[in-house]
Amino acid sequence: MDVNSISAPSSLKAPLLNKFKIGERLLVEVVHKHNEGEGTVRVKGQTMSALLETSTQVGEKFWVKVGHLNESGVLLIREPLLGKTENSSAPQPARQLTERGLPNSQEIIIMVKSFPTSNLGVFSSFLGSLQGATLTDELIMNLRKAIPQWDSLSDDHGFEELLASLKKLGLNYEQRILQMLKMDHPDKEMEKSSLKETFKGRLLAAIHSQEGDLDSDSPLAQLLQKITGQQLWFKTGAMDTAYMLLHLPLLNKEQFIPVQIAIESARKGLKMDEQHCRIAILIETQELGEIGIDSFFNEDSFTCRVLSQDLQFIPQLLEEVLPETRVKFAKLGFNIERVEVGELKNNLEFQNFLKGSRRSGVDVSR
Repeated sequence: MDVNSISAPSSLKAPLLNKFKIGERLLVEVVHKHNEGEGTVRVKGQTMSALLETSTQVGEKFWVKVGHLNESGVLLIREPLLGKTENSSAPQPARQLTERGLPNSQEIIIMVKSFPTSNLGVFSSFLGSLQGATLTDELIMNLRKAIPQWDSLSDDHGFEELLASLKKLGLNYEQRILQMLKMDHPDKEMEKSSLKETFKGRLLAAIHSQEGDLDSDSPLAQLLQKITGQQLWFKTGAMDTAYMLLHLPLLNKEQFIPVQIAIESARKGLKMDEQHCRIAILIETQELGEIGIDSFFNEDSFTCRVLSQDLQFIPQLLEEVLPETRVKFAKLGFNIERVEVGELKNNLEFQNFLKGSRRSGVDVSR
């Protein structure tokens, strides 16, 4: 059943109605699904009756905006998702291009489609097995400088360290070239030299120096494709709801750690809204295997679910780290409202979200 709006029941008390504001963005959570097409949702800590889409599952969360408000109730309008397809776990290439404002190019379609399912092993293999030629050694050294160290992201300047690493990799390479064209000659030359020092700049130079056509299966070509694919997913497109995907290589005492991050939020101009967003993280650890973090930021509150293939040790670990984590989040202005655990292999929605599938949510009317 497809319903385009959400209407809270008129039985809502006036004090609660007064908490809603026209145009306000809210997080809705599906609490129960009683039978086909009916259930309850939670909005601003209050439970409401709802009519649900047939594909809706308990635990789903989605964003709405307050569209109408009077004594009879409040109307919540789900944020639009263009090109929605039924029974699809990932967006179609045309929709992916539309959301990012990209041209309908077959080459770009292939990169956008293949990047979410590709792994970060190309970085690991490049760092570990291609030492030899002077040029290759130079590339390896440059890549190591660009990849952030795990322990450097946990301090107070971790965010700045992450951004600096992305720039060293060259994820804003073409953007800087466009800005460079508007500079005066001295600044232009300095920027050109700086661009050459990024990993993408050195990678392009290495590829350009190769004799003959470059083999698409060569390590250099695979690295270039990985970085270019990352650039296409790093920019969040043109829709009201922004989505970005990041495949981030990390180093922990010279050990390579692959990390995947997906972020969905409303837009604030050209930026993402950090106070109303979902952040999903998947990281491979040596001791615990793959660990997933599915988190939601709503105003000043933070909720998350820790997902693992083996839940034996997770509750104890959370108990140990939560006090310090609460203090750090409080410094950022967020209160940890709830932390849960779950099985990673059974959470297909989380896995699809990390592959580029935007959550379709639920439409509710009462």
